Amino acid sequence: MPAAPTELVTFLAPYPPEVRKPFLDGRSFLLRRLRPVVELHYDATTAVGAGFSYTGNLKGLFVNFAAFADHVTLVFMWGVKLKDRERRLRGEGKQVRHMRLASMETLRDPYVLDLVDQAAANAPRPESKVKHSIVVKIYEGPKRRPDTTRARRPSP
Repeated sequence: MPAAPTELVTFLAPYPPEVRKPFLDGRSFLLRRLRPVVELHYDATTAVGAGFSYTGNLKGLFVNFAAFADHVTLVFMWGVKLKDRERRLRGEGKQVRHMRLASMETLRDPYVLDLVDQAAANAPRPESKVKHSIVVKIYEGPKRRPDTTRARRPSP
């Protein structure tokens, strides 16, 4: 698997290693599982994201990673449609569901992989063959990023 794209690595630079590593490892893992797929990398105001779509646009996004100051979240854009018998997904809206990615073991869990597979199966697809590509989106405005100037508290 090639190295993570430069833009994505740059977007993640302010985040601590315990966020960057599972984010990038998770991206690589799902990219191998879902290929061929279009990646959407975005530098949004509240988080950095890497998502997957077969259409190449945000409406087709079916699963993505979101990096926050102290954790990574696995987001299912149409999570309400997934068969989540164990009710592991969180969220109360009409569409999106999510779960914290505690480690790569969370992502490798067969139950979680089934949720990813369900999301992929339900995702819109173009009529033409999908080719791997990367779409980068940078949102304007101030960014909420981890404060790298303050000393980090040790983990419990």
